[in-house]
Amino acid sequence: MDDNYEKILWEGYGLHFLGGNRVRTGYLCKTEKGILEVRKSITPPKQILFEHDIKEHLLKQGFCVSKFLCSQQGLPYYTWEGNHYTVENAVESEAFNEEETQTFIIGAKLLAKLHKALNGLYSPSGYFSGKNRLEIYEKRRIELLKIKKRIEKQSSYTPLDLLVKQQFPYYMEKIEEAKQLFLEINYSEAIHTAEKQKTICHNIFKGENIRQNKNGIWITGLSKCTYDHNMVDLVMYFRRFLKKQDCDIATAEKMLSAYESENTLSVSYQKMLLALFIYPEKFLSLCNEYYNKRRVCVSPAMLERMERCIASIEKNEKMEQWLKTL
Repeated sequence: MDDNYEKILWEGYGLHFLGGNRVRTGYLCKTEKGILEVRKSITPPKQILFEHDIKEHLLKQGFCVSKFLCSQQGLPYYTWEGNHYTVENAVESEAFNEEETQTFIIGAKLLAKLHKALNGLYSPSGYFSGKNRLEIYEKRRIELLKIKKRIEKQSSYTPLDLLVKQQFPYYMEKIEEAKQLFLEINYSEAIHTAEKQKTICHNIFKGENIRQNKNGIWITGLSKCTYDHNMVDLVMYFRRFLKKQDCDIATAEKMLSAYESENTLSVSYQKMLLALFIYPEKFLSLCNEYYNKRRVCVSPAMLERMERCIASIEKNEKMEQWLKTL
């Protein structure tokens, strides 16, 4: 194992490997340039280049991010034996504690700063991920109708079948409600505007990727960034809040206020936020994961995930009613 990293560092970066050890996210290597973290990337080179452009831009804007070292070929990665490796300075930091409500208020403000800083950044390696969202939503709606028919044709029901059958009317109503909102705000036009403005989403903005040390707050997990409507990030962060906390509307209001203190939302953005929140993405994703893979039996883990999803209805409804008052 050490021999592999020795070759990567020397052949790719002209650095000597002076020892190291494996960590959760990669391999820590001692070098003459200090301790570096080498990671085997699972993303294609184009996505690494996009992440590199984002990191370089954020560093110029004063954000704490760990930049990639460029290889001797001038690229932010090195290809060895068919795999792509990235190298960056190792940073000791702690993840945000999402058991504390204040964390989400700070996080919302940081997310707004991130969106504002990245707005308009052009990268030839970036791609837009929001174009086909309505097509995907319609496909999921049709799938749910088929799943219900399939369940009803069976002679007996699994516990998961019963849950889906019982909740079918509620989730179909949510799908239709979200669809009407998307039509009202002219989703295609809103997405076209976001594409033109080059707005970027982090896509996995959560406590694990918001880290802090004595130097400040660090943003990590930028490998999933795409061009998309900013409200995709914000709605995901609200859902994260509901997953980790009770639905405290007072805290939700502070989160939104913190976000808007850095990046004010237009009426169109507020409606997009509501439509994305109403759409039952988690429920439909779980249905797709189980039924469209023709699983023979329901695992306890799958049933538990569906039960948790359905149990969150009350919290979601409370948040939805608040969002409708904006």
